[in-house]
Amino acid sequence: MANEQLTPEMQLTMLLAQYQDLKIIRDILIPAEEGKTMHIDFLILTRAGIFVCEMKTFRGIIQGEGMKKYWKHYTGDREIDYYSPVLQNLYHLKYLRDFLAPLPFQIYYHSIVIMYRYTGARLEITPPYPPRTNIVTSLQTLQKVMQDVAEQQQKLLTDGEIDYIFDFIGQNQIRGNIARVEHEQQSIQYKNSARMALLHQICPECHAKLKAYSTPQGNFWVCSNYPKCAYRHKM
Repeated sequence: MANEQLTPEMQLTMLLAQYQDLKIIRDILIPAEEGKTMHIDFLILTRAGIFVCEMKTFRGIIQGEGMKKYWKHYTGDREIDYYSPVLQNLYHLKYLRDFLAPLPFQIYYHSIVIMYRYTGARLEITPPYPPRTNIVTSLQTLQKVMQDVAEQQQKLLTDGEIDYIFDFIGQNQIRGNIARVEHEQQSIQYKNSARMALLHQICPECHAKLKAYSTPQGNFWVCSNYPKCAYRHKM
């Protein structure tokens, strides 16, 4: 099968399978707060630590700032709020640290957001970004980021420690279809609550009231808490 017929996830797996000094775990479900769960797309275990990967595929244009909760996704004439995968992955790191806290050695964590662009798509995200965070738009760039981190990392994990982490996650992550269905329901509920906030003219970032604002570029709902909160949404 030609590479262009493979899904981006399959291409990533094939790329990383070339390396004998790392381990990859896909589709991980771990506990989060208040009885909820957290889904992680990929974990890449290397001697430089754990690369926590959130992978998105998109068409059109995505614009935003690295530290903002919502970016904008433009497809055709539609403007859609796009929850930042950078901040989403920070939550993944937080709960993964808690999950692996029982391990008897120090682990270094690195956040990788893979924004896989289809032909003609553009990603326009400006810094700053959180520490130890990288946004990549190709699998080749991911490879280079991992190599750069490995060269800069002073303390490295041993092969035995990598095996220990791999086995611990395999034995202790949440399994079963029921748990995954419940996780999907939690995700849908969260997205619906954000949509309801917009419906009631409430800012989904800070929960202040939205107000109408007209510009030569069009009409927008903007947060009444501006400039402290710069959220806006096209009418």
